[in-house]
Amino acid sequence: MQDNINREQLDRNLLAAVNNFVQRYNSPFVEKFKPGLRDWGDVWTGVGEVYLPAAGFLTSALTTTHPETHDLLTLFEQHRHRLLWEQSYRKTDGVVSDALLDGYGFTEIVGSRGPLVSNRIRCGIGVWGPDIVYPNHRHKAEEIYILLAGSAEYSVADEKKCYCAGDVVFVESMDVHGFQTTTEALVVCYLWQAGDLREISSFV
Repeated sequence: MQDNINREQLDRNLLAAVNNFVQRYNSPFVEKFKPGLRDWGDVWTGVGEVYLPAAGFLTSALTTTHPETHDLLTLFEQHRHRLLWEQSYRKTDGVVSDALLDGYGFTEIVGSRGPLVSNRIRCGIGVWGPDIVYPNHRHKAEEIYILLAGSAEYSVADEKKCYCAGDVVFVESMDVHGFQTTTEALVVCYLWQAGDLREISSFV
């Protein structure tokens, strides 16, 4: 993929790569999300480019990825400076730590606010730096994290388990969940459906 392609084509290429990755993924949890991602719609809207420091972790994460996730991670790493990186929380909200705000970000590829517009499914890449705690929270949409690189201890509905690149974490609607990263950055492909795709999580 060339750096000089226009933004719409880049977004469509990234979504095609994510869709191909997800459709090939053999997991009963991922199966639940495949129809929505496959039939997301066909509307693109420009969202601009914003870079956050967390995107820089994509480069080091290439050393902790898995053979099945390497190509997708590499693609996003190559284009990290051309994407809109976001955070759901602000320092003034007072709900998450400064360490979390300094070390995380996500870039959405398909969702209710674009760039590829869908009210059925939300999908993108999330990055958290080393030694970060994402406190327990919940939301109405069901969610999966497909770990592309790194590892973390997840707590989902009072069950704690360590996951690493190649693993899938499924979160039912309103399940309380959170995680803590290890000494390595964590990169995930996330998908939401069956709820408000831009709901701000409630912390518990």
